Amino acid sequence: MVSRVDARRVALFDLDGTLLPVELDFFLRHYMDALYKSFRGIMDRRGFDEALLGATYETISNLDPSVTNLEAFARAFSLSTGMDWDTLWPMIRKYYSDEYPSLRKYVTAELPAREVVSECVADGWEIVLATQPLFPEVAVRERMRWCDVDSLPWRLITTLENMHFCKPHLEYYREILEMLGVHPSQCVMIGNDVQEDMVAGALGIRTYLVEDFLLDKGTGGGRPDASGPLSGVPAWLRDVAERSRSSEKDPG
Repeated sequence: MVSRVDARRVALFDLDGTLLPVELDFFLRHYMDALYKSFRGIMDRRGFDEALLGATYETISNLDPSVTNLEAFARAFSLSTGMDWDTLWPMIRKYYSDEYPSLRKYVTAELPAREVVSECVADGWEIVLATQPLFPEVAVRERMRWCDVDSLPWRLITTLENMHFCKPHLEYYREILEMLGVHPSQCVMIGNDVQEDMVAGALGIRTYLVEDFLLDKGTGGGRPDASGPLSGVPAWLRDVAERSRSSEKDPG
């Protein structure tokens, strides 16, 4: 008999380019342009770009389990700008609450995100929003609204505040497994980035590469167990579940 813990099935979904139809230039262009307006009076654009990108790189590179991503970013951004984080953070928070929602107008394509994730939930999968945790929760939840998945029963949403590692480090995926108390064999990772999302396969997590807004830097990552459009995910998960049930009945 399979225990309740063993019977759990968890689907990890990336957000940007997977559920939300945005290209990389959304962040490199529209996001940075909009955020800079909050800092225009205190630093020049070049200095802002260097500080923001440098702090982002430092956050991704951090592998200290005692330091949250928010703490890593705050330390690096404060050092680069020469400003106290207690001054910077309220400015950033205000931008996300007041101005960030206006970026919705740049998301013009559509993907069947809510339909797909809802179908997976109906089939018995727990769901995790395994988005790159470089944004505060307020920003992640705003983007979730843009693709109408914000009200779904997410078991975990990875954010700047609650994670200690970033993709493509395996530590990021290990932390999710530890937070949920599940084994890699109970999980699948669904994402559009070969390097950041498919690397989860190295831990024994099955992977599905979403090709609608495919990202492939050409080096690293991993070979997905399956690939196709986002709309193909529910059928693939049913196949994964059926294979798991078959192997449990016939372990030999």
